[in-house]
Amino acid sequence: MKTASKIMYTIGRIFNIIAIIACVILIVVGIVAMVAPGKLADASDEIATAAEAKAMGISILITGVVLFVVYTVICAIAGHAKKALNNNKTENAPHILMIIVGIFGDIFYLLGGIFGLVAEHQN
Repeated sequence: MKTASKIMYTIGRIFNIIAIIACVILIVVGIVAMVAPGKLADASDEIATAAEAKAMGISILITGVVLFVVYTVICAIAGHAKKALNNNKTENAPHILMIIVGIFGDIFYLLGGIFGLVAEHQN
């Protein structure tokens, strides 16, 4: 079960890293929309004024930053849970936390947490 849990945590972290890269792209798009709102308003049919373009840029930037922080914290927690499998102690907390994260988002973290709990109590 340790191997299955490690594989699930690794796959989940790969998807998490992809999400972090997407967040960086969102941040860049938000900054570009804030810096050049006039050009964005001229190029788009749906955005009427530069103020709307700037507001959209701020919204995208804030969303990107919040998601970046959330995904970075989840990635760090997943690393801790993966290390908890090999520390020769019974640690349930990291795996339970990953089950909670998995319920709200990533199925790989959910499965990794379940397999991790089973692996902690197998010996």
